[in-house]
Amino acid sequence: MSDDAHTSRGPRFATAFFLICFLVLGYFLFVILQPFFSQLLWAGVLTVVFSPVFRRILRLSGGRRALASLVTCLLILLLFVLPLSWIAIIISQQSMNLYESLQTEAEETVTRLQELQKHPWVAWTLSQTSRWLGSEELSITEALEQLVTAVSRFLMGQTPSLLKGLGQLLFGFLLMFIAMFFLFRDGPLLRKLVEESNPLPTAYESEIIKKFQDVSYAIFVGSILTAIVQGLLGAFLFWALGIRAPLFWGAIIAFVSLVPIVGAFIVWVPWTAFLLLVGQTVKGIVLLAIGGLVVSSIDNFLKPIIIQGRTDMHPMLVFLSVLGGMQAFGFQGIVLGPLIVVLFVSFLSFYQIEFRESLEKKLAGRDKA
Repeated sequence: MSDDAHTSRGPRFATAFFLICFLVLGYFLFVILQPFFSQLLWAGVLTVVFSPVFRRILRLSGGRRALASLVTCLLILLLFVLPLSWIAIIISQQSMNLYESLQTEAEETVTRLQELQKHPWVAWTLSQTSRWLGSEELSITEALEQLVTAVSRFLMGQTPSLLKGLGQLLFGFLLMFIAMFFLFRDGPLLRKLVEESNPLPTAYESEIIKKFQDVSYAIFVGSILTAIVQGLLGAFLFWALGIRAPLFWGAIIAFVSLVPIVGAFIVWVPWTAFLLLVGQTVKGIVLLAIGGLVVSSIDNFLKPIIIQGRTDMHPMLVFLSVLGGMQAFGFQGIVLGPLIVVLFVSFLSFYQIEFRESLEKKLAGRDKA
């Protein structure tokens, strides 16, 4: 092989070899970090949300970034993690006690339903329904007993997994706070590294970073905090009405409130029907009124106030991105779904700008020719 051929082929092979090594190493880096992706993602979101607090503490500390990072992380710990951990412990206790509570409630409810089943109209309805279904005689009490048994077994079966997951949860929080500390402390260095490692123009880089900040703020403050408020209101309402395990049901309300369209009504509507069915009419009406007018509606007032134009995504696109993100990525899909959609729209606008400019130049060249 001649030196000229070797020289001409050398750069191509070197570039290909470098790209292959880079992709392989990038894949293994992804494999290494993938188990901690959720913690790193939420660390990034919290870093963005609390960056104004960090900057203020940084000024008060005389520019000492390590001290300001530590104080900010401790502040986040005091504001969120400790209260939520305390609530999680109470919820686990209430969920374990819910088995006995359900059996007690079931015995009282069965007695009431046996009286209700003696009513001529109810007996006739059950008889006609069973005849239409072609099955044996329907019994409300038997159906309720089966339902309570199934729910109780489910709760008892989940208790060991809850206890097992407590250690994983604590480890995840520790990793998240370590990541937050370094993101706060070394934020400018990381941003400079990202800016120097990609070929995008500076204006596009700034736009992408701004989109990530806006989506993080909108999702965390607009969705998660609103869901927490709905959960707390639901828990207080359940406690005021004497419903057992109010914090447990409040946590369920907070979780389902994160899912668009589904919302808190999926929890309080069945409870309303149950209270009305067992004769607790006043409690049922109160739960129906406050659940509909306050618990399920407060997000319509809070989210616009909190977000205030941080993201201009269409509501239908928000719904699909959150729902699809949760289905694809789990809980972190609440952030990843809208973020991916926003970044795609941003890159589409970048492409339109570049394509339009190149097209205009070509057309101008043809006109001159």
